[in-house]
Amino acid sequence: MLEAVGYWFNDRAPSGYPRPQKLVATWEPVQRKAVVAYLRAGLTLETYRGKSHCRFACGEQDMGHRDYTDGVFAWPEGLPHYVEKHAVRLPDHFVAHALSGTPPVEPKVKRIDDRPWLRWGVAQDATVELTGWDALGWEDQKKVLERLHARIAPGHPLHQKELEVLVGRRSTDELLVLLPDGTMAVVRLSDASTRLFASWDEWLPRSLPTGC
Repeated sequence: MLEAVGYWFNDRAPSGYPRPQKLVATWEPVQRKAVVAYLRAGLTLETYRGKSHCRFACGEQDMGHRDYTDGVFAWPEGLPHYVEKHAVRLPDHFVAHALSGTPPVEPKVKRIDDRPWLRWGVAQDATVELTGWDALGWEDQKKVLERLHARIAPGHPLHQKELEVLVGRRSTDELLVLLPDGTMAVVRLSDASTRLFASWDEWLPRSLPTGC
């Protein structure tokens, strides 16, 4: 299988992938330029309909819609942007491979293994702790939002706000929701107790205290 590199956490679809904001580092300029060139010279592995977006919200619109490969690794088409424009670092063994001069080859197997990438992200403290939190299906989202809105009274910070459910935690009866302005909230379904935070940088996966 091909080893994944450069697949990022999506704010609106939380996962175990690392956040590139946590991986900004100082690169040696020549090495950085060579790695960017290597990434751009990859072979097309897969093409998708939808386009990606920069997780730094820098305004770059052309982040690609393909996966690339060199026969050993697989990465998204937009990965060179993160290295070149945002100085995001990558695993040392990938950088060494990219600088080795080994030419890309067509892979015999096109399946991608993201387990090493996930482990590396955890080791770099670049992931979001989501243990116990799970995505909800569309029907479940509708049900919990109806239940939540029935408990939100005027004056509540979520009153009359259009909410998007990101994940839920059954053990504490809580939801993580996205607000229209991009901020987020953890809210308990039983009493609508709420904790607001501006971004994933403020995320702490604790449950709400009683009476919040």
